[in-house]
Amino acid sequence: MERKKITVLLGFLLSGICILGGCDSKEERSAKKAVEQELEKLQSSDSQTIQDCIDTQNLLPSSEYTDEAAEEIADIFSLFYKNFSFEIKKVRVDKDNDKGYVQTNLTTIDAHSLAKDYSAALLQKQIEMDASPGEVEFSLSDSCLLLKDKLESKDYDTETVEFSIPLEKEADSWKVIHTEELDSILTGNFADYMSDSRLLSPSEIVAAHFDTIGNFDSEQLKIYLSLDELMQTDDAFNNSLATAITQQIEKSFHYQITEEEQEENNAEVHATITSPDFETILDSYKNQLTKWLKTSDSLSAGAQGRRDKERELLISCIENNEDTVSKDIVIRLFNDGVNWKIQMDPDIAEAVFGDIPSAIESIAENIQ
Repeated sequence: MERKKITVLLGFLLSGICILGGCDSKEERSAKKAVEQELEKLQSSDSQTIQDCIDTQNLLPSSEYTDEAAEEIADIFSLFYKNFSFEIKKVRVDKDNDKGYVQTNLTTIDAHSLAKDYSAALLQKQIEMDASPGEVEFSLSDSCLLLKDKLESKDYDTETVEFSIPLEKEADSWKVIHTEELDSILTGNFADYMSDSRLLSPSEIVAAHFDTIGNFDSEQLKIYLSLDELMQTDDAFNNSLATAITQQIEKSFHYQITEEEQEENNAEVHATITSPDFETILDSYKNQLTKWLKTSDSLSAGAQGRRDKERELLISCIENNEDTVSKDIVIRLFNDGVNWKIQMDPDIAEAVFGDIPSAIESIAENIQ
């Protein structure tokens, strides 16, 4: 009798638990399991398993995946989902129509921050290519390496969103329906951010340009500024002159963005640019040359000797210069639907690099 009472009591307790907490039906448990198995693929250490779970175009949009890029692509997916997690909140199934949904919390990488860093890196890479000898193509493998580097070099935060994952029943099994919205959510909306023409602000675009130029070495600056075309003299002097100028820019160039204004597709970025004071350099050169021409050495040097001395003095004045000049400029940008584009004008070039062409041309006739 006592055993019967205990059994009845346990039955009431279990019924109460089901009423209060909700007991999943067999169909709900099956639907939940289907979602868990699908999302657990993103936590796999096997990159191919991850790629089988999502539309890869949402992360690496390209029609061509080469063998060369295969290893980098595999690493990218593993790094992208290293902190991925999920939580099942609610399961609902419609057995009559073989439809259902599972409400989840999905935690993915902060794809917005990643997209900003990656876009800035791509822009800087494009600027660097302008300073590369010959024509250089930016391949898919290069793009993958750049994204992989961002994922490896920075520990990005995560973002959690609530999303209802749709399912449908095929035969006796529940299957996750991979809609465009679901695939986008599972990649943190990375592709949407990358296609946003306003992902990077005008100030960030300007900073990307100036930071890249500021990190150029002498050889890159020579190519970027076409310094080898400034003077039609022999290669040795031309190379020495270009090296001296680029070293001055490396040493002196600095910028500070002070203000930004936007109106629809137009923007203005106000900045203060510090660069070598080439006017002071030329004044110093002319003064030293004038003094030397009054010496007996100049009389005995002959035409070639005077020419060599002029070159020597010019290089020396550039190399030993410590003076800089700062200018406030307004940089105008236009958004063409892809990105903000800087509208280059002579004021920007002069502020960044000094008035190099005019400065050199003013003395070119005397030293050729």
